[in-house]
This record gives sequence, C-alpha cells and structure tokens, in this order.
Amino acid sequence: MKHPKLNPIEAFPVEHEGQRVICLRDPNHVSDKVMLISPETVFIISLFDGINSVEVIQAKCEERFGERVPSEEMEWLINQLDDALFLDSEKFKEHNKKILEDFNSSNIRPSSQAGLSYPEDIDELNSWFERFFKEAQDSDAYVKPAGTLRGLISPHIDFTRGGHLYAKAYRELDETCEADIYIIFGTSHYAEVDNPFILTKKSFETPIGISETDNEIIDRMVKECSWDLFDGEIAHRTEHSIEFQVAFLQYVLRKKSEYKIVPILCNSFFSLVREGKSPVEDKRVSVFLDSFSKIVGELGNRVFIVAGVDMAHVGPKFGDKDKVNDMILGRIKERDIKSLEYTEKLDAEGFYRSVEEEKDWRKICGLSSIYATLSTIQAERGVLLDYDQALEPDTGSVVSFASLGFYS
Repeated sequence: MKHPKLNPIEAFPVEHEGQRVICLRDPNHVSDKVMLISPETVFIISLFDGINSVEVIQAKCEERFGERVPSEEMEWLINQLDDALFLDSEKFKEHNKKILEDFNSSNIRPSSQAGLSYPEDIDELNSWFERFFKEAQDSDAYVKPAGTLRGLISPHIDFTRGGHLYAKAYRELDETCEADIYIIFGTSHYAEVDNPFILTKKSFETPIGISETDNEIIDRMVKECSWDLFDGEIAHRTEHSIEFQVAFLQYVLRKKSEYKIVPILCNSFFSLVREGKSPVEDKRVSVFLDSFSKIVGELGNRVFIVAGVDMAHVGPKFGDKDKVNDMILGRIKERDIKSLEYTEKLDAEGFYRSVEEEKDWRKICGLSSIYATLSTIQAERGVLLDYDQALEPDTGSVVSFASLGFYS
C-alpha cells in the first residue's frame, strides 16, 4: 500500500497498564476491532490521507521526530491498520460491501447494542429497567406535572450511566397514552452524508421484540421532499440513539396492543453553527420540518414524539486540550440549563442560538434532534424533569444529559 488512506475513525486517550495511550475504533462499526497506539503514532497515521506516499510520510516523521521510521515498521503499522479494517483498502471495501448487502436485503434493523451496551437476555434486560425505575422513584419526591403528555426528551448515553434519567423521562409515559405512533428523533453521530434527516423503513428489533415502522408516514415525507431521504440510511445500522429509545418504549408500552414507530436520524447542524445561520435558512431543513409538522398536526393525539439526545461533550476524549475541572463542570451546567430553558418554552430558534452563539463549545450532539422536536411537537410547554453529568475520571471528559416532558 504505497499511499495508505485512513478511514474515519475515533481516537481518544486511555490508560493501559499505567501508560497513556490512544485508542482507535471505528464509530460506524464496520470493524469491531480496537487498536492501542502511542501518541507519537497518531502523528504518523494522521498523514495517511491517500495522497502522501510511504516515503513522504517517513520524511515528514524524520522532520518531526529527528529520525526516520524504518520501512519495516511502517509496513507493520500499515498491515495492523488494514487487518483492523481502519484503512480504505480492498479488504475494507469487500467487508463493507457485504455489510451493505446484508443491511439492504433485510426489512429488520437488528439490535446493534444488545450484549454490548445492555443485556441480550430479555429477563436480565427487564431487571435492568426495573432497577432504573426504582432508582428514579427513590431519588426524589416525584410529582407528575399537570397536563397531557405529548412527548419526551430522553438521554441516549449508555444505560449504565444514564438509566436513572431515562426512567425519569419514561415514567411519564404509560399505557394510558392515546398515541399509537411514536416518532423518534435520534442523533446521527457518524453519518457521512449531508442529508439533514435520514429515514428508514426498517422495523427495529431489540431483545424485547420488534417495533414496526409506520411506512405510510415515511412515504408521505418522501413525496413532500425532493431529495433522497434515505441517503445515508446505513447509519441506522449501528446508531444507538434510536435503539435505546425503542428498548425503553417496548418496556413501558409492553401492555399496549398496537403501535408503530417513525425512526428519524437527525444529522449535525455544525456547518450552520459555523456559518452563524439558522436551520430555517437550509431549505431542506425547513421543508422537512414544515411538512412533518403538518403531519403531526393532522394526526393529533395519535402522535407522541421522543428525542433521544445528550447535551455537552467536553474534555480530551472529545478533542479538547484540557481535562474538565469543577469550574468547567459548573460552566457547562449553567450553559446547559440556559439552553434547556428554551426547550421548556418550545423555542426552537432560541435553543439553537444558545448553542450557536458559543460556536457549539459544549458540542451539543442533540442540537438537531431537539430543534426538530421543538419545531414539530404539538404541546404548550416543556418541563425539565432532571439533569446530570457523567464524568470519566480516567479521560477527564464529561457528557451531560437531561430528561424533559412536553405537555398540553
């Protein structure tokens, strides 16, 4: 491989056997392998752009480190990355082709997280849910807000860290809900297309069962929009933000006879943030949300909206130079609460501007999903149910998340 090219991969610091190393993994899970490399090696593979030759990479390393990386070491590194499917090589393309064929040929989107982020045994998973709801019940003196529940904002952080806040959102929902269509706006973390909203007709499977997708609504949206709403559909294959909501819905609505879901992945608004533009200035965003809002309005009480989102992502794991400290945690919370006040007012533009004005310093991954929810939900007010932060001491990084209910 004379001009090695690195695929989009995640790189974040970890402690391993007392050493500070960098962990590499594929966010799209085409490869399930991980690699641990030295910080110095990060510079080397950053040069794997498909343009630099091995010889040019060696020369740049010599300029950077004062010595040339031996050819046999370069060959070994390239082979290791290729075996891990981290390079844009023939081996990777063949493997990825098979994954695409399998995904496209099925009407079911199987769980990607069962056995990884939560138990694949249904009894064990139900025990998890029971524990989460008990923890939520024991943590506060719960008073159910007045009004009819129309939707939720729930975390999408892993259950082990955020289960109590999932429960504080989903305990608001029970079988008495009139809705039989559950729209799920999930954050798209890794889609490699610029399609703002990515649809799928596949039904979602978890250990609890299969939730059927409402393809009539999907077909209506396809007619309303002139671009390909399925561009990037493969991102649904391993994205957890919707799957986690489906699992909780299945548990809470297990006694409900029939309902369908509408899974929508919301792509990043970062390019709009960078340019200081409002989402409504993107015609695709405005057309999609206007059309979807009309459908929601027509369906009335039949519709319930869930946003699977997290808030801030700050620290070295997310590309920041410094570890978070108490002062930074306080600043994050202050800014998060300010943003969430706009969600309580159903002010989509205000929420967006609270993130845009700081150029997304907090890296709010739920920005587009929350904006879509606030733009389409038929409610009168939102209520912040709880807020929390999950700090990783080993990386000095934090993720914040919240639970909200929307009522009329």
